Amino acid sequence: MRFCVLGPLSVVDGGIDRTPSAPKQRQMLALLLMNANHVVSMSQFVEELWEYSPPSSAVAAVHTYVMQLRRTLGGRAAGETAGPGRICTRDQGYVLRVGPGELDLDLYEEEVRVARNSLDSGALARGALELCAAQRRWSGQILVDVPTGPLLHAAIAVVERNRLDAVGRRIRADLDLGRHHGLIGELSSLAHEYAADEDLAAQLMLALYRSGRRVDALAVFHRLRRALRDEHGAAPSHRIQQLNTDILTAHPRLESPSRPQWRLSLDLVAPHAAAERPGPRPGSRVPAVQEFRRRSSHASR
Repeated sequence: MRFCVLGPLSVVDGGIDRTPSAPKQRQMLALLLMNANHVVSMSQFVEELWEYSPPSSAVAAVHTYVMQLRRTLGGRAAGETAGPGRICTRDQGYVLRVGPGELDLDLYEEEVRVARNSLDSGALARGALELCAAQRRWSGQILVDVPTGPLLHAAIAVVERNRLDAVGRRIRADLDLGRHHGLIGELSSLAHEYAADEDLAAQLMLALYRSGRRVDALAVFHRLRRALRDEHGAAPSHRIQQLNTDILTAHPRLESPSRPQWRLSLDLVAPHAAAERPGPRPGSRVPAVQEFRRRSSHASR
């Protein structure tokens, strides 16, 4: 059985489409998949489906939806020949059992982890290629056709943030490899979508500058400054202001390196050996899921 969440929700079993059509069942299945092989409590289901205004029949409705999902999915996890089926009752909640390689999100995040290891070891071309392959697993916005409540919204935000981080890593590697000409279109689209993202703006500025478009690179800085002011009431950071100054003065450190020497994010003017910013590693399933489950558990109390 194959479960897909990186785009429209899809469940396919031996060529048979088992994707539920009812909105509440789709929403429950999505929540179970984002917590694959872990228990989702009754209170979490109720909060996700009805937020803060559940009907008096909410618990009974959840039991009914689970029964319908069990009938729709059928089957068992990969490698199992007997057992209660995919959805099991456990600890006053339910768990959806998903086997290795059955969920596209798991496959994607494992591929990103492998790619990050390649980049960290200095294999930039291989790492960039591996990240491109991982990105091809996406067929649109995650769970694009599923209604979302507060718990799914939080889970999706974590995955989307990690996806953007992975894209940034790949672009950074391509810039180090001197592929700036081919990045301008993609970066322009991303910088338009995430107008207040300083990392994307910095990468676009560098790609434009290295392509001989200094005026356009400076225009990106001014658009970023307006977006930060309008959306957050903030000013550009010192590092991207320094990048803007370096572009104005045509500083030699901005030239495309013959070998990787500079970190190509907001730290464009810092040596590559500068310490990475702390935080969860993009593409790592465990931090994303832990963060989501921690928020879910707190909200359900």
